[in-house]
Amino acid sequence: MQLEHVTCDLCGSDDYRVRYRKPDDWLKGEFFEFPVVECLQCGLVYVNPRPTMDCMKSFYPDGYHHGRDTIEHTRRYKIQSDMLPSLGDTKVLDVGCANGDFLNYLLQEGNDFEAHGLDAHAQGTVNEKIVFEKGTLPNGVYAADSFDVVMAWAVFEHLHSPMQYFAEASRILKSRGLLIILVTNSNSIYGRFAYAEDVPRHTYHFSRKTLIAYGERNELEMVDLDHRDDIFDGRGMGCFNFLLGRAVGLTWKKIMSNEISTVQQAFRRIGSLIDRMIFSWHWESKMGISGIMIATYRKK
Repeated sequence: MQLEHVTCDLCGSDDYRVRYRKPDDWLKGEFFEFPVVECLQCGLVYVNPRPTMDCMKSFYPDGYHHGRDTIEHTRRYKIQSDMLPSLGDTKVLDVGCANGDFLNYLLQEGNDFEAHGLDAHAQGTVNEKIVFEKGTLPNGVYAADSFDVVMAWAVFEHLHSPMQYFAEASRILKSRGLLIILVTNSNSIYGRFAYAEDVPRHTYHFSRKTLIAYGERNELEMVDLDHRDDIFDGRGMGCFNFLLGRAVGLTWKKIMSNEISTVQQAFRRIGSLIDRMIFSWHWESKMGISGIMIATYRKK
């Protein structure tokens, strides 16, 4: 595994503190506790050091980007579509569109718009009405002032340089056009205490403050920030599980190697019970502290 140290993508500072360390508890391959750090100048939270771009490919196994046309995703597509403006007679780009499943859903629902999809991993789309490009947004494949809406659902937290994507989205948007992104919330219980961020795939974790700052740097005014847990679960489930586990000496190393004692397992079960009691009511989204945020920007 090749790692690289980076400066803050938002302000360029290399002054930070470590919030926590976490291994890849999904693939559970090579053990390394990736530092999740917070910039002391602007507050941006990111993984540092992180796998290089070439090395990062190993953290996305075959099939990772498949299966987005399932019933589960159709349910979230309905929620996402309700958050969009009227698409009549507009030109729309979906960044990280996979096979164009969300665009296809919108077209099948009777929306009449010019659909464009961009993805670095997919080979094509499921609907010939969707104009598909294989690649990444900073490659500059689109002309300036081209789109009425640019959207990216659960993409920006996976990037190696969000600033490049904000800048390019601003460039290709028409005046008064909208950028809509779904990202994770670094100031949530989900992100700070439940260790729910998908490290190291989630390389950047955002907040209201840093999202506004990214917009201001790129002539984008944030006009709405919606905290949700119905598209993806942004609750703090796991917070007390980890808290009680640590109280009896449970470490990431023990979790990864499944060396959990009977006492530690019992404390984790109690923690899980407390999690279900406290976080089952979806109060975090109502209070604006859910781990999932949808930010809407308007180009100035």
